[in-house]
Amino acid sequence: MVTTDNESFNSLLSGNGPKVMPFLELIKSIFRKSDHTLPAILLALFENLHKLSPDQTAKLTRSCEKLKDEICNILGDDGVLFYPSHPKLAQYHNAPLFTPMNFSHTAIFNALGLPVTQVPLGLSSDGLPLGIQVVANRNQDRLTIAVAMQLEKEFGGWRNPHSTE
Repeated sequence: MVTTDNESFNSLLSGNGPKVMPFLELIKSIFRKSDHTLPAILLALFENLHKLSPDQTAKLTRSCEKLKDEICNILGDDGVLFYPSHPKLAQYHNAPLFTPMNFSHTAIFNALGLPVTQVPLGLSSDGLPLGIQVVANRNQDRLTIAVAMQLEKEFGGWRNPHSTE
């Protein structure tokens, strides 16, 4: 992952401190001594495996802009899209590391720069949290929040999965 300023994720991890050495952080994480999460360490470790050429980057950027324009045209000024937050119910800690592409349900809207509000809708029959994303057009954050508030009112919003009720 390289930012638009060509700054690597590894350098972002370092902040203003000494350079982070991802392999060493991976070893430290085994003993719970790393200051970084395992996904962050893995991203820093693997970010240099496949570099895109400037032409590939430009092509992907154009595709992203085209998709954004298509979605924005469909949504208009008052449309919303309901989209799953994740393809699976709540998983055990670190389980998503084994299905790394499932993040795309949320990442796509981040990449497109569209406003999204996550709405808790209650609990599944197994007592796991359920939710949905409300997506709207650019600069329509107020719309996603208004729809989220109405959905929370109708479905009861967040509930403690450990309550006895």
